[in-house]
Amino acid sequence: MAATNTQPHLLTLGQLGFGDGHEIILLLAALQEANLQNPLIQQQTRIHISVFEQGPVNRKQLQHTWQQQGLLDSDHHLFDFTQALLNGEIAAIEGCQRLSLLQNQIIIDLYQGSPLAQAKTIATPNKQRITHWFALPHTNQEAHSDQYFHQRSVWEYGRLSVDNATFLAASTNDENIAPTIKKQLAFCGFLSSTSFKSTDDIAIAERNALRQQLQQQFAYNPLPPLHSNNNSPIAIIGGGIASASLALSLAERGKDVIIYCKDDTLGQGASGNKQGAIYPLLTPENGSLSQFFQQAFLYSRRRIQALVDNGYDIGHEWCGVLHTGFDQRSQTRLDKIIDGQAWPTEIAFAVSPHKATQLANVDIDKPGFYYPLGGWACPFEFAQASIAKAQTLTKVRIVYNSDISSLESHSSGWQLFSAEDNTPIATYEQVVIASGAQLTQYKQTKNLPITGFRGQVSHVPPQGELAQLNTVICANGYLTPQHNQLHCVGASYVKDPQHLDFCPIEQHENSLKMQQNFPNSNWPNDIDVSNNDARVGVRMVSRDHFPVMGCAPDVEALFTRYAVQQQSKDKPSLWQHYWQTTPAPIYDGLYVLGGLGSRGLSSGPLVAECLAANLCGELSPLSLELQALLSPNRMWLRKLLKGKALI
Repeated sequence: MAATNTQPHLLTLGQLGFGDGHEIILLLAALQEANLQNPLIQQQTRIHISVFEQGPVNRKQLQHTWQQQGLLDSDHHLFDFTQALLNGEIAAIEGCQRLSLLQNQIIIDLYQGSPLAQAKTIATPNKQRITHWFALPHTNQEAHSDQYFHQRSVWEYGRLSVDNATFLAASTNDENIAPTIKKQLAFCGFLSSTSFKSTDDIAIAERNALRQQLQQQFAYNPLPPLHSNNNSPIAIIGGGIASASLALSLAERGKDVIIYCKDDTLGQGASGNKQGAIYPLLTPENGSLSQFFQQAFLYSRRRIQALVDNGYDIGHEWCGVLHTGFDQRSQTRLDKIIDGQAWPTEIAFAVSPHKATQLANVDIDKPGFYYPLGGWACPFEFAQASIAKAQTLTKVRIVYNSDISSLESHSSGWQLFSAEDNTPIATYEQVVIASGAQLTQYKQTKNLPITGFRGQVSHVPPQGELAQLNTVICANGYLTPQHNQLHCVGASYVKDPQHLDFCPIEQHENSLKMQQNFPNSNWPNDIDVSNNDARVGVRMVSRDHFPVMGCAPDVEALFTRYAVQQQSKDKPSLWQHYWQTTPAPIYDGLYVLGGLGSRGLSSGPLVAECLAANLCGELSPLSLELQALLSPNRMWLRKLLKGKALI
């Protein structure tokens, strides 16, 4: 992709094997050196590299290896780059972990697990495809080559690549690459770095067929098409974590953004709490929901840390999160999670009451599950820092006190209206509704199956043993260590609230949560809510706990199609095939981002990054399977794909 007047050239690479990470370290050093020599942004280069590694990789393993190699000596010329990778807190989990380093000059997507399983559900990007591949020596050795160079795997690499992509496979000890691997690469249409051959039309046709096949497989979840006017700004309705995270991800791709915020400052809705916990939602079977939250909370942690390292003020502490049961039922559920998987210790590990007490620095008389990379952050400061950073990259304008009451489709895009005026405020080709509790107030989104829950968080002064708390505690409710002379404890959970006023009953209930969790400990008695200091917000929650992200579904058109099915005498299996392979109806140019529930800090940044990548035709950090589970139309399509009735 050619550089523009305001954006650096984007180079898209693929790599088989992560190994000891040395190649990535050298790439970081080379990129920084090249960009230092080109002060004009349009002369610089951005890199996006997708790395496939079959074996597990984590920070501890890398640190041990680099220590032995001397790379962690503070005077080593690569020290800064090894530290940048270590600070990314790579975890030994399956799926994609996205790291943005060197002020987002490089994006690393590290896929761990079977290369074929990972590659085959990566969405084919509309614009940004891989131009050069490199395979580390261990990937083409006999013990591993069948995983990395299986014919189906190589075809999937081809699907993600440009027609004339090159492929260089390195070897060890001057050994030649196996002829079968060379033949496989050529058969699938890859050129060698020294090749002068023209592209193979048959292989290109096969790649296109694969792209169409995958598109049809996930047709029920349409991804955003590329819009013709790429220079026009994208409008975002909302002023919280979702909106701010999306604005930053779009700005990093050179997109101009206009944000419509109904309040006089950012983060006044559910994102307005002083402290919010960041940790993954895990399940015993470690299914899609659990895998999504592991990827998401790690990305959110990296996002916050990158902004802090860049000089932005975000209250936060990576103090870990201690999860305990609070009655027999919750303890049984937690035990199932602990025993369900061999969890990587960087994600979570079981602790005894003694260890839990050491970690929390207050008396914990029961075992728990500890998330060492978790902690807390201030949501509204995170939102403000994200916008401040975005405004240094592109034109990001915020219109405060602007309550968008309705949207209307127009030949030139979407018209935005306020309640006070029948004249449209503005018209945009692309609009994202990311307005938190107001997400379903529009006629286009009113049927989305998400529900508002009121949450009152109480602010408690530090005193006695409570002041010594060192970690976030999550049980029946949550409690944070003190920050600015206040702890946060909560939160209430009231469906479809009638008001957002302070509630004395909920304040009292919050004061009892930790006493109910730890009745034999003294420190919960130090929780004093008598100052009636609290904050109330509404979080939007879906039944399956996934956020909603993607094209806004045209529900009326969906039910019109369903009515035709009801009158049809065709076999149900034919209709199931129809719903599977036919793009579901959407509102073109209108998107939804929300339903973040109680874990918006953990999930919001990654779903925003995914939507931004889709809107810009770039590689997404989430698989097509996960994107289908995030789709705003998923509740209806889930039934239709199974041949079940909608009503």
